[in-house]
Amino acid sequence: MKSQCLPGGALAAILVFGAPLMAQTTTLPSIPALPIVFQQSYTTGMLGFTLTQTARLNVLNLNPVPATSTTQTANCIVELQFFDGKNNLLKQTVVSNLAPATATSLDLTGAAVTSETASRAEIRGVVVVNPTPTPVGSPAATGYCSVMTTLEIFDATGSTVALTSDTRAAGLGIAVPAILQGIR
Repeated sequence: MKSQCLPGGALAAILVFGAPLMAQTTTLPSIPALPIVFQQSYTTGMLGFTLTQTARLNVLNLNPVPATSTTQTANCIVELQFFDGKNNLLKQTVVSNLAPATATSLDLTGAAVTSETASRAEIRGVVVVNPTPTPVGSPAATGYCSVMTTLEIFDATGSTVALTSDTRAAGLGIAVPAILQGIR
């Protein structure tokens, strides 16, 4: 095997002129870390109700109340939704700031989803924590909140005839960069 070598002057030129080029450092622009917001959906199972009944989806923010009034809590944004058995959205609302240890609800009357030919409807409730995009005019940054969900059916007298607190995570919890949430 024949060995090849560079003439002494060529090697010296590479070392003298090439070394500084190889030793240069490049400064990349700094990219600010984006805040991450955790989005999670919870669904109840299917529950039947009739023309004279009302379904109520309740959600409770389980985050503790801050010990001092000077501690600012992050927004707990929740979206409450009702779906029928064919996954059609029936009704929804967004609560842009559910305070710690407080609850909110969404009602759906049987008359709104049943008809004379079908006097009974099957529905399920869904709660989305930190929905995308964040509602306009949200007063504070979105934060993590733990919630408890119940779905109840009550009659015209106000008596509860069915109640479930059995919920499941719907899909995967995802981390959404806050910039996609509309937070600036």
